[in-house]
Amino acid sequence: MERASSGIGTPIQPKGYNGNVSWDLIGHEWAVKLLKHHIADRRTRHAYLFVGPESVGKRTLASRFAQALSCEREGKPGELCGECRACRLIPKRIFPDLDILAPDPTLQVDDVRALQRRLALAPYEGPWKIALLENFHRASISAANAMLKTLEEPPDRVVLLLTATTQELLLPTVVSRCEVISLRGVSRVTISLALQNRSVEIEKAEMLADLSDGRPGRALRWEAEPDHLEQRLVALDNLSEALSLDISGRFALAERIIGRGKLPVQRRRVRSTLEAWLSLWRDLLYHGYQADVQPRNPDRLPAFKRAVERVVPADRYRMMRALSATLAAVDGNANLRLAVEALMLKLPAVRKPGTNSSAAQRPAG
Repeated sequence: MERASSGIGTPIQPKGYNGNVSWDLIGHEWAVKLLKHHIADRRTRHAYLFVGPESVGKRTLASRFAQALSCEREGKPGELCGECRACRLIPKRIFPDLDILAPDPTLQVDDVRALQRRLALAPYEGPWKIALLENFHRASISAANAMLKTLEEPPDRVVLLLTATTQELLLPTVVSRCEVISLRGVSRVTISLALQNRSVEIEKAEMLADLSDGRPGRALRWEAEPDHLEQRLVALDNLSEALSLDISGRFALAERIIGRGKLPVQRRRVRSTLEAWLSLWRDLLYHGYQADVQPRNPDRLPAFKRAVERVVPADRYRMMRALSATLAAVDGNANLRLAVEALMLKLPAVRKPGTNSSAAQRPAG
Protein backbone atom coordinates (compact mmCIF):
# COMPACT_ATOMS: atom_id res chain seq x y z
CA MET A 1 0.00 0.00 0.00
CA GLU A 2 1.33 3.43 -0.93
CA ARG A 3 1.36 6.29 1.49
CA ALA A 4 2.01 9.97 0.99
CA SER A 5 4.50 11.72 3.20
CA SER A 6 3.74 15.41 2.60
CA GLY A 7 1.32 17.69 4.40
CA ILE A 8 1.30 15.82 7.68
CA GLY A 9 0.25 17.85 10.71
CA THR A 10 -1.13 20.89 8.86
CA PRO A 11 -4.84 21.76 8.97
CA ILE A 12 -6.64 21.33 5.67
CA GLN A 13 -9.09 24.04 4.69
CA PRO A 14 -12.22 23.76 2.54
CA LYS A 15 -11.70 24.04 -1.21
CA GLY A 16 -15.25 25.04 -2.07
CA TYR A 17 -16.20 21.59 -3.33
CA ASN A 18 -19.89 21.41 -4.19
CA GLY A 19 -20.19 17.97 -5.76
CA ASN A 20 -22.44 15.15 -4.61
CA VAL A 21 -21.00 12.57 -2.27
CA SER A 22 -22.04 9.04 -1.44
CA TRP A 23 -21.05 9.07 2.21
CA ASP A 24 -24.43 10.32 3.51
CA LEU A 25 -22.82 13.09 5.54
CA ILE A 26 -24.37 16.45 6.39
CA GLY A 27 -21.88 19.07 5.24
CA HIS A 28 -18.07 18.71 5.10
CA GLU A 29 -18.12 17.99 1.35
CA TRP A 30 -14.56 19.30 1.02
CA ALA A 31 -13.31 16.75 3.56
CA VAL A 32 -15.14 13.90 1.84
CA LYS A 33 -13.65 14.88 -1.51
CA LEU A 34 -10.16 15.09 0.00
CA LEU A 35 -10.37 11.66 1.64
CA LYS A 36 -11.79 10.12 -1.53
CA HIS A 37 -8.83 11.48 -3.46
CA HIS A 38 -6.42 10.00 -0.94
CA ILE A 39 -7.96 6.58 -1.56
CA ALA A 40 -8.30 6.91 -5.34
CA ASP A 41 -4.75 8.26 -5.74
CA ARG A 42 -3.30 5.64 -3.40
CA ARG A 43 -2.05 8.38 -1.07
CA THR A 44 -3.56 7.10 2.17
CA ARG A 45 -1.76 8.49 5.21
CA HIS A 46 -0.94 6.33 8.20
CA ALA A 47 -2.77 8.60 10.66
CA TYR A 48 -5.63 11.12 10.48
CA LEU A 49 -6.78 13.49 13.20
CA PHE A 50 -10.37 14.74 12.93
CA VAL A 51 -10.90 17.82 15.09
CA GLY A 52 -13.97 19.95 15.67
CA PRO A 53 -16.78 20.70 18.12
CA GLU A 54 -18.80 17.95 19.76
CA SER A 55 -21.41 16.42 17.38
CA VAL A 56 -20.07 18.25 14.32
CA GLY A 57 -19.49 14.94 12.50
CA LYS A 58 -15.95 13.81 13.38
CA ARG A 59 -16.79 10.23 14.29
CA THR A 60 -19.23 9.85 11.39
CA LEU A 61 -16.66 11.11 8.89
CA ALA A 62 -13.99 8.81 10.34
CA SER A 63 -16.40 5.87 10.13
CA ARG A 64 -17.27 6.62 6.50
CA PHE A 65 -13.57 6.87 5.69
CA ALA A 66 -13.01 3.46 7.30
CA GLN A 67 -15.85 2.07 5.16
CA ALA A 68 -14.39 3.57 2.00
CA LEU A 69 -10.95 2.13 2.80
CA SER A 70 -12.46 -1.33 3.31
CA CYS A 71 -15.29 -1.37 0.74
CA GLU A 72 -15.11 -4.37 -1.59
CA ARG A 73 -16.55 -2.53 -4.62
CA GLU A 74 -14.12 -2.69 -7.53
CA GLY A 75 -13.45 0.09 -9.99
CA LYS A 76 -14.68 3.00 -7.80
CA PRO A 77 -12.13 3.61 -5.02
CA GLY A 78 -13.41 5.93 -2.33
CA GLU A 79 -17.09 5.16 -2.98
CA LEU A 80 -19.34 3.06 -0.76
CA CYS A 81 -21.39 0.18 -2.12
CA GLY A 82 -23.44 -0.11 1.07
CA GLU A 83 -23.78 -3.87 0.60
CA CYS A 84 -20.45 -5.58 1.29
CA ARG A 85 -19.50 -6.82 4.75
CA ALA A 86 -17.35 -3.77 5.47
CA CYS A 87 -20.11 -1.33 4.52
CA ARG A 88 -22.63 -3.23 6.64
CA LEU A 89 -20.50 -4.00 9.69
CA ILE A 90 -18.38 -0.88 10.15
CA PRO A 91 -21.38 1.37 11.00
CA LYS A 92 -22.33 -1.27 13.57
CA ARG A 93 -18.75 -1.12 14.90
CA ILE A 94 -18.24 -4.88 14.61
CA PHE A 95 -16.00 -5.26 11.53
CA PRO A 96 -13.01 -7.57 12.26
CA ASP A 97 -10.46 -5.12 10.87
CA LEU A 98 -11.82 -2.12 12.80
CA ASP A 99 -10.55 -1.60 16.33
CA ILE A 100 -12.26 1.09 18.43
CA LEU A 101 -10.98 2.71 21.61
CA ALA A 102 -13.35 5.06 23.42
CA PRO A 103 -12.20 6.58 26.75
CA ASP A 104 -14.36 5.82 29.78
CA PRO A 105 -13.60 8.34 31.18
CA THR A 106 -9.95 8.38 30.04
CA LEU A 107 -7.82 6.29 27.71
CA GLN A 108 -5.12 4.48 29.66
CA VAL A 109 -1.69 3.25 28.64
CA ASP A 110 -2.72 -0.41 28.98
CA ASP A 111 -5.50 0.16 26.43
CA VAL A 112 -2.99 1.57 23.95
CA ARG A 113 -0.51 -1.27 24.46
CA ALA A 114 -3.24 -3.86 23.92
CA LEU A 115 -4.23 -2.04 20.73
CA GLN A 116 -0.64 -2.04 19.51
CA ARG A 117 -0.47 -5.82 19.91
CA ARG A 118 -3.65 -6.23 17.86
CA LEU A 119 -2.42 -3.88 15.15
CA ALA A 120 0.72 -5.98 14.73
CA LEU A 121 -1.47 -8.73 13.22
CA ALA A 122 -2.31 -8.79 9.51
CA PRO A 123 -5.80 -7.69 8.40
CA TYR A 124 -8.43 -10.44 8.54
CA GLU A 125 -10.60 -9.45 5.58
CA GLY A 126 -9.85 -6.03 4.14
CA PRO A 127 -6.75 -4.26 2.83
CA TRP A 128 -6.23 -2.32 6.08
CA LYS A 129 -6.26 -2.71 9.83
CA ILE A 130 -8.03 0.42 11.04
CA ALA A 131 -8.01 1.82 14.58
CA LEU A 132 -10.51 4.50 15.62
CA LEU A 133 -9.42 6.31 18.79
CA GLU A 134 -12.31 8.52 19.86
CA ASN A 135 -11.88 11.67 21.96
CA PHE A 136 -8.14 11.25 22.08
CA HIS A 137 -7.93 14.51 24.04
CA ARG A 138 -9.09 12.40 26.99
CA ALA A 139 -6.11 10.08 26.77
CA SER A 140 -3.77 10.09 29.73
CA ILE A 141 -0.29 11.52 29.15
CA SER A 142 1.23 8.05 29.41
CA ALA A 143 -1.30 6.69 26.89
CA ALA A 144 -0.60 9.53 24.46
CA ASN A 145 3.14 8.98 24.77
CA ALA A 146 2.70 5.25 24.23
CA MET A 147 0.71 5.98 21.07
CA LEU A 148 3.60 8.03 19.69
CA LYS A 149 5.57 4.90 18.88
CA THR A 150 2.81 3.63 16.60
CA LEU A 151 2.37 7.07 15.04
CA GLU A 152 6.10 7.28 14.32
CA GLU A 153 6.56 3.69 13.11
CA PRO A 154 3.15 2.31 12.13
CA PRO A 155 2.88 -1.35 11.15
CA ASP A 156 2.31 -2.07 7.49
CA ARG A 157 -1.32 -1.80 6.31
CA VAL A 158 -2.49 0.12 9.40
CA VAL A 159 -4.49 3.37 9.38
CA LEU A 160 -5.08 5.28 12.62
CA LEU A 161 -8.11 7.57 12.94
CA LEU A 162 -8.13 9.92 15.94
CA THR A 163 -10.85 12.37 16.96
CA ALA A 164 -10.58 15.33 19.32
CA THR A 165 -12.42 18.56 20.00
CA THR A 166 -9.28 20.65 19.40
CA GLN A 167 -5.60 20.20 18.61
CA GLU A 168 -4.58 22.29 21.59
CA LEU A 169 -5.65 19.54 24.00
CA LEU A 170 -3.23 17.06 22.39
CA LEU A 171 0.52 16.65 22.56
CA PRO A 172 2.13 18.61 19.70
CA THR A 173 4.11 15.49 18.83
CA VAL A 174 0.84 13.60 18.28
CA VAL A 175 -0.64 16.32 16.09
CA SER A 176 2.52 16.65 13.98
CA ARG A 177 2.36 12.98 13.01
CA CYS A 178 -1.23 13.11 11.75
CA GLU A 179 -3.05 14.50 8.75
CA VAL A 180 -5.31 17.06 10.41
CA ILE A 181 -8.89 17.35 9.16
CA SER A 182 -10.35 20.42 10.85
CA LEU A 183 -14.15 20.44 10.75
CA ARG A 184 -16.18 23.62 11.21
CA GLY A 185 -19.84 24.11 12.00
CA VAL A 186 -22.31 23.38 9.19
CA SER A 187 -24.66 26.10 7.96
CA ARG A 188 -28.21 26.10 9.30
CA VAL A 189 -29.55 25.94 5.72
CA THR A 190 -27.58 22.76 5.02
CA ILE A 191 -28.74 21.14 8.25
CA SER A 192 -32.37 22.16 7.70
CA LEU A 193 -32.42 20.78 4.14
CA ALA A 194 -30.77 17.55 5.28
CA LEU A 195 -33.44 17.08 7.96
CA GLN A 196 -36.20 17.79 5.46
CA ASN A 197 -34.69 15.16 3.15
CA ARG A 198 -35.07 12.80 6.10
CA SER A 199 -38.82 13.54 6.19
CA VAL A 200 -38.69 16.09 9.01
CA GLU A 201 -41.35 18.80 8.71
CA ILE A 202 -40.02 22.16 7.50
CA GLU A 203 -40.87 24.10 10.66
CA LYS A 204 -39.28 21.51 12.93
CA ALA A 205 -36.25 21.17 10.65
CA GLU A 206 -35.63 24.91 10.76
CA MET A 207 -36.03 24.99 14.54
CA LEU A 208 -33.57 22.12 15.02
CA ALA A 209 -31.13 23.74 12.60
CA ASP A 210 -31.27 26.95 14.66
CA LEU A 211 -30.71 25.09 17.91
CA SER A 212 -27.98 22.80 16.58
CA ASP A 213 -25.30 25.52 16.61
CA GLY A 214 -23.90 24.15 13.36
CA ARG A 215 -23.65 20.56 14.65
CA PRO A 216 -25.53 18.03 12.50
CA GLY A 217 -25.18 15.28 15.09
CA ARG A 218 -27.01 17.36 17.65
CA ALA A 219 -29.87 18.14 15.24
CA LEU A 220 -30.26 14.45 14.33
CA ARG A 221 -30.11 13.35 17.96
CA TRP A 222 -32.66 15.92 19.07
CA GLU A 223 -34.98 14.96 16.23
CA ALA A 224 -34.75 11.27 17.15
CA GLU A 225 -34.91 11.86 20.92
CA PRO A 226 -37.21 14.79 21.79
CA ASP A 227 -36.18 14.50 25.45
CA HIS A 228 -33.02 16.39 24.50
CA LEU A 229 -35.14 19.45 23.66
CA GLU A 230 -36.71 19.27 27.10
CA GLN A 231 -33.25 19.00 28.66
CA ARG A 232 -32.24 22.18 26.81
CA LEU A 233 -35.20 24.04 28.33
CA VAL A 234 -34.23 22.77 31.78
CA ALA A 235 -30.64 23.94 31.21
CA LEU A 236 -31.79 27.43 30.22
CA ASP A 237 -34.15 27.57 33.21
CA ASN A 238 -31.15 26.69 35.39
CA LEU A 239 -29.22 29.59 33.91
CA SER A 240 -32.00 32.06 34.63
CA GLU A 241 -32.23 30.69 38.16
CA ALA A 242 -28.48 30.88 38.73
CA LEU A 243 -28.35 34.57 37.89
CA SER A 244 -30.64 35.46 40.81
CA LEU A 245 -29.13 33.11 43.42
CA ASP A 246 -26.55 33.85 46.08
CA ILE A 247 -23.28 31.89 46.19
CA SER A 248 -24.61 29.06 48.35
CA GLY A 249 -27.64 28.72 46.07
CA ARG A 250 -25.41 28.62 43.00
CA PHE A 251 -23.22 25.91 44.49
CA ALA A 252 -26.34 23.87 45.28
CA LEU A 253 -27.44 24.33 41.66
CA ALA A 254 -24.01 23.22 40.46
CA GLU A 255 -24.47 20.00 42.40
CA ARG A 256 -27.87 19.46 40.76
CA ILE A 257 -26.45 20.08 37.28
CA ILE A 258 -23.65 17.55 37.79
CA GLY A 259 -26.12 15.05 39.22
CA ARG A 260 -25.43 11.43 39.98
CA GLY A 261 -24.08 8.57 37.92
CA LYS A 262 -20.75 7.57 36.45
CA LEU A 263 -18.27 10.26 35.48
CA PRO A 264 -18.89 10.00 31.69
CA VAL A 265 -22.62 10.51 32.28
CA GLN A 266 -21.97 13.50 34.54
CA ARG A 267 -19.54 14.94 32.03
CA ARG A 268 -22.09 14.70 29.20
CA ARG A 269 -24.74 16.29 31.42
CA VAL A 270 -22.48 19.21 32.31
CA ARG A 271 -21.34 19.68 28.72
CA SER A 272 -24.91 19.72 27.45
CA THR A 273 -25.88 22.33 30.04
CA LEU A 274 -22.90 24.59 29.40
CA GLU A 275 -23.34 24.42 25.63
CA ALA A 276 -26.95 25.59 26.03
CA TRP A 277 -25.76 28.45 28.25
CA LEU A 278 -23.02 29.44 25.81
CA SER A 279 -25.48 29.46 22.91
CA LEU A 280 -27.81 31.85 24.75
CA TRP A 281 -25.01 34.16 25.86
CA ARG A 282 -23.77 34.26 22.26
CA ASP A 283 -27.22 35.36 21.13
CA LEU A 284 -27.17 38.03 23.82
CA LEU A 285 -23.73 39.29 22.76
CA TYR A 286 -24.71 39.56 19.10
CA HIS A 287 -27.88 41.40 20.08
CA GLY A 288 -25.90 43.78 22.32
CA TYR A 289 -23.71 44.75 19.38
CA GLN A 290 -26.75 44.87 17.07
CA ALA A 291 -25.22 42.24 14.79
CA ASP A 292 -27.40 40.96 11.98
CA VAL A 293 -27.13 37.31 13.04
CA GLN A 294 -29.88 34.72 13.26
CA PRO A 295 -30.33 33.90 16.99
CA ARG A 296 -29.86 30.29 18.06
CA ASN A 297 -32.51 30.60 20.78
CA PRO A 298 -35.31 32.79 19.44
CA ASP A 299 -37.74 31.25 21.94
CA ARG A 300 -35.72 32.31 25.02
CA LEU A 301 -33.74 35.36 23.91
CA PRO A 302 -36.41 38.05 24.57
CA ALA A 303 -36.96 37.06 28.23
CA PHE A 304 -33.26 36.53 28.91
CA LYS A 305 -32.41 39.84 27.27
CA ARG A 306 -34.76 41.67 29.65
CA ALA A 307 -33.32 39.85 32.67
CA VAL A 308 -29.72 40.84 31.91
CA GLU A 309 -30.34 44.21 30.28
CA ARG A 310 -27.83 45.90 32.65
CA VAL A 311 -25.01 43.51 31.68
CA VAL A 312 -22.97 45.46 29.13
CA PRO A 313 -21.65 43.81 25.91
CA ALA A 314 -18.08 43.65 27.22
CA ASP A 315 -19.23 41.62 30.23
CA ARG A 316 -21.37 39.41 28.00
CA TYR A 317 -18.20 38.63 26.07
CA ARG A 318 -16.35 37.83 29.30
CA MET A 319 -19.15 35.43 30.19
CA MET A 320 -18.79 33.67 26.85
CA ARG A 321 -15.07 33.32 27.42
CA ALA A 322 -15.68 31.89 30.89
CA LEU A 323 -18.15 29.35 29.49
CA SER A 324 -15.77 28.36 26.68
CA ALA A 325 -12.93 27.92 29.16
CA THR A 326 -15.10 25.75 31.40
CA LEU A 327 -16.13 23.57 28.46
CA ALA A 328 -12.46 23.14 27.56
CA ALA A 329 -11.74 22.17 31.17
CA VAL A 330 -14.55 19.60 31.07
CA ASP A 331 -13.08 18.15 27.88
CA GLY A 332 -9.66 18.14 29.50
CA ASN A 333 -10.79 15.91 32.37
CA ALA A 334 -10.92 18.68 34.95
CA ASN A 335 -12.67 18.14 38.27
CA LEU A 336 -16.30 18.72 37.32
CA ARG A 337 -17.41 20.14 40.62
CA LEU A 338 -14.57 22.64 40.83
CA ALA A 339 -15.02 23.67 37.19
CA VAL A 340 -18.76 24.30 37.52
CA GLU A 341 -18.45 26.05 40.89
CA ALA A 342 -15.72 28.33 39.50
CA LEU A 343 -18.04 29.23 36.64
CA MET A 344 -20.86 30.01 39.07
CA LEU A 345 -18.64 32.61 40.72
CA LYS A 346 -18.25 34.39 37.38
CA LEU A 347 -21.94 34.65 36.55
CA PRO A 348 -23.36 38.17 36.91
CA ALA A 349 -26.02 38.75 39.54
CA VAL A 350 -29.28 40.14 38.17
CA ARG A 351 -32.67 41.02 39.55
CA LYS A 352 -35.39 38.40 39.57
CA PRO A 353 -38.10 38.98 36.98
CA GLY A 354 -40.82 41.21 38.41
CA THR A 355 -38.68 42.70 41.21
CA ASN A 356 -36.93 46.03 41.64
CA SER A 357 -33.52 44.74 42.72
CA SER A 358 -30.39 46.75 42.15
CA ALA A 359 -28.35 46.71 38.97
CA ALA A 360 -26.39 43.71 37.83
CA GLN A 361 -22.99 43.09 39.25
CA ARG A 362 -20.01 42.82 36.97
CA PRO A 363 -18.90 39.19 36.42
CA ALA A 364 -15.45 38.23 37.59
CA GLY A 365 -12.61 37.55 35.18
